[in-house]
Amino acid sequence: MMKSKLTAIVAVLLFLAALPLQVNAATNFSDVKSHWAKNEIMYLSERNIIGGYPDGTFRPNEPITRAQASAMLIKALNIPLTESASVEFKDVSKKSPYYQILATVNEKGILRGDAGFMRPGEKTSRAQMAAILRRAFDMPLDKQATFIDVTPAHWAYQDINGIAKQRVAGGSEGKFMPSNVVTRAQFSAFLVRAMDDKMKLSNYHTYVSTKGKSVEQDGFSYFTKRDSDGYYQVIKENKETGKREVLLKDKEIQESKWDFDSVIYLHDNTRIILYNEELYIPYWRGGFAEADEVPYAFAVMKMKTDGLGFEIMKEPSGESFRNLFIWNDRMYFTNADSYTPRTAGPDVFEEAKLVLYSTALDGMSDKKKELTFDARVTFDFYEESHNQPYLNREAGGENLSVLYDHSTMYYFNKKGVYKYSLLDKKTTKLSTILGKRMEVTDKKLIVTDTAGKKHELNK
Repeated sequence: MMKSKLTAIVAVLLFLAALPLQVNAATNFSDVKSHWAKNEIMYLSERNIIGGYPDGTFRPNEPITRAQASAMLIKALNIPLTESASVEFKDVSKKSPYYQILATVNEKGILRGDAGFMRPGEKTSRAQMAAILRRAFDMPLDKQATFIDVTPAHWAYQDINGIAKQRVAGGSEGKFMPSNVVTRAQFSAFLVRAMDDKMKLSNYHTYVSTKGKSVEQDGFSYFTKRDSDGYYQVIKENKETGKREVLLKDKEIQESKWDFDSVIYLHDNTRIILYNEELYIPYWRGGFAEADEVPYAFAVMKMKTDGLGFEIMKEPSGESFRNLFIWNDRMYFTNADSYTPRTAGPDVFEEAKLVLYSTALDGMSDKKKELTFDARVTFDFYEESHNQPYLNREAGGENLSVLYDHSTMYYFNKKGVYKYSLLDKKTTKLSTILGKRMEVTDKKLIVTDTAGKKHELNK
């Protein structure tokens, strides 16, 4: 009985610490004078949204509970407490000092219980914090990947992306750490940014690129399309209005000193990599000589999403440069020991040992060897230029046996299908299927085998 009373007293004290205590102005908190969140804590204290403890401390590094977070939100949003709440919680008595607060946030859909339990004293995770704040301030959900450790399969994926896009929360080294506990100082900072645009983070930054024949971001899509004369262009389209803007015209690109004869910049199978406000486009750099059997090379060009800042990158490039991806402010790509790209079509497989490299975003500095692996080399075909027929050429430096998805690289070889985590650097065998090509959904990897049959594998 005594233990239960003590537990109840501690819970009440923790709850009350979220409420304003007029005797404790933020400038008098003895433990926040040099704290990184001092300004945010002062902001909330001055508005009577949060208070400190009777000993004059704020305890910024202590975890914040669900009850404390609820109390802060009620005050911040000036939400009237539900007077005639009838909801019953299995772990919160109607006589509890915070029953009305929890009943109100539950009714508003801001913080929900589970099977009748509200868990008022439970520590709040960063993922829970994201969901609570997004609902409380009616911020839009967002499907664009932001952090390297939050995949589309995570329950709070769109909540986390949503508050990141609104510049309410950031990460560290590309990670959001969704399961970590939120401290009182962190929640204070997130809450203030949600309340006041002047307090938001300076800019939004994603750490995961989008790649495909068509890519989307912030209501715009980017893709290649022929003009009326048969030449290819990079198009930016407003998805709401359908209005299109030409960002890049193939025939107007000046050949750089890095390119060889017969350079081909765009075609009907061009893959575009979109990373923040930049488009990266692998292209066929040209042949070293006129003979068909002589190898040819791929390289990368880039520009801003507004069409400005066009640049031909010196690196990465080369005869066996393939499979570009941008992740956590680095470029990832593969090189091979040897194979003959011109003959490896959709139904032709050549075994090769590939090396996965990463570099800084300039494509040259801080180069690292990430992984050496076996892969089956096979490519799509594409139309070579505006006036050429269908030719036996690979599609923009894309080996069909390699596929990136968020923070994972999938690949297949003559032994089966594998995945390699860019996060923890671990390789896992998924199946013995002999693959021909791959595609992904939020939860599945779909592999088409050499006989044309599709197989769904858990990612």
